[in-house]
Amino acid sequence: MARYKHTDIEDGQGVFLTINLKNQLLPGTFEYMLNDLMSNKIDVSIFDGNYKNDKTGAKAIPPMALLKLIIYGYSKGKNSSRGLWELAEDNIIAKALTGGLQPHWTTIADFISSNSEKFQEVFVKVLAYCVELGLVGGETFAVDGLRLPSNASIDMSGTKEELKKRMEVYRRMAEKHLAKHQKNDEGGMDEERSRHYKERQKHLALQIEKVGKFLEEMEPKEGKQDKEIKSNVTDNESAMIHSSKGYIQGYIGLAVTDKENQIIVQAEAVGSASEGEHLPFMVDKTLENMERALAKNPEGMKPAFMADANYFSEDNLRALKERDVEAIIPDCQYKKRLSGSNEMKYETCDFTYHEEENYYECPYGKRLEYKGKCKLRGLEWKTYQAVFSDCVNCPLNTRCIRTKKKISNLNRGRKLMISKTNEVGNLCTEMIKKLNTEEYQNRYAYRIQIVEPVFASISYCKRLNRFTLRGKNKVNGQWKLYGMVHNLSKCLNEYNRDKEYA
Repeated sequence: MARYKHTDIEDGQGVFLTINLKNQLLPGTFEYMLNDLMSNKIDVSIFDGNYKNDKTGAKAIPPMALLKLIIYGYSKGKNSSRGLWELAEDNIIAKALTGGLQPHWTTIADFISSNSEKFQEVFVKVLAYCVELGLVGGETFAVDGLRLPSNASIDMSGTKEELKKRMEVYRRMAEKHLAKHQKNDEGGMDEERSRHYKERQKHLALQIEKVGKFLEEMEPKEGKQDKEIKSNVTDNESAMIHSSKGYIQGYIGLAVTDKENQIIVQAEAVGSASEGEHLPFMVDKTLENMERALAKNPEGMKPAFMADANYFSEDNLRALKERDVEAIIPDCQYKKRLSGSNEMKYETCDFTYHEEENYYECPYGKRLEYKGKCKLRGLEWKTYQAVFSDCVNCPLNTRCIRTKKKISNLNRGRKLMISKTNEVGNLCTEMIKKLNTEEYQNRYAYRIQIVEPVFASISYCKRLNRFTLRGKNKVNGQWKLYGMVHNLSKCLNEYNRDKEYA
């Protein structure tokens, strides 16, 4: 019978190995680049002010080690503090990045949640490195938002009245539960069942206390139409947001992405149901970040910002014009105008307004008379309508009247609804005209290629399917960290080429 050498694994024998941590970071890999940049290129001394142990107190985990661990962990889909802690204990690459240190999950959580503003500074330094590598064009940007749940339950959302009713429901449940417990005690109850009842009663008492305290301190949130919108007991800075998966309680991670190589030039998490209102702020921060990253004022540069219909409004277009920025933003009917027909339908901008007599003239030369005012969706609208006989005999009616019925069965002519968003001469009307041209349709077609793959990379490849923190400031810091992870991953090829590894 053949004889073989004994292996230690058969009896579970441990083996002591000598490992050089530095040799675990192989040239050409993401972790090698991350270690090099954080150690030699990107200054993280801004975190030193967090510590006051110069003379007394225990030595702290270096912020550089924490940043390396967090960025590496996020790039591998580990987005919880406990997951990063386990990574630092078990993963040899993570050990090499931290220099063998094993920060506790509470240290990691505290570092992430308390340094949002400082992460913005590091984000700009990473962006400056991207500029140095020639990865940022600085001419065309796309803005969009990724809607993600937060660390808050949607069941704890409601208006003040709704939350009062919910607390009453909890009270009735607690009373009913207590009565049932007492009844079962009289008849005798096993220990397991008794423990279950006590835990349930304790949970209901905590819920009643939590909602009651929130109701005492809360100030109702007001929406756009002066109606109260829902607050959240767990994280009141988050919002109820409509997403592709229905309504979620969470934040919108906004990102401005450069066209050249999909580098994120500005990242911000907002707790609101509408992302469009934040466009001026995102443009301002983008221009500021670009100026800081370039280390000079980009004279003569007039960048273009592209966004989807969620950002289309007169206020946004005016704000971008004031900042000398070109806007390419379609209205909500843009896709309908382009799909399903070889001919473009007539829009408000195709009608000529006669101010003195207060009427509109259609492309065929017929009048649409003023019919009065009405209120719809919180706006005041002026109504203009053509005579039915003019429309039914018009050779252009198929391009003008939107209906699946025969025009002869409508018994009404073309109607125009005019508000400040589409009146002749305003910026919204000019934008609609602009996007009816082939040149701007071709330019806008690139928007989805610029920004959507970025969100796919963050949410799918890096597995950010929800924010793990509570409060806008903390969530914002986590979103900026993911922006840094994305940008650094984009730097890898150019870094390797520069170092002659590839």
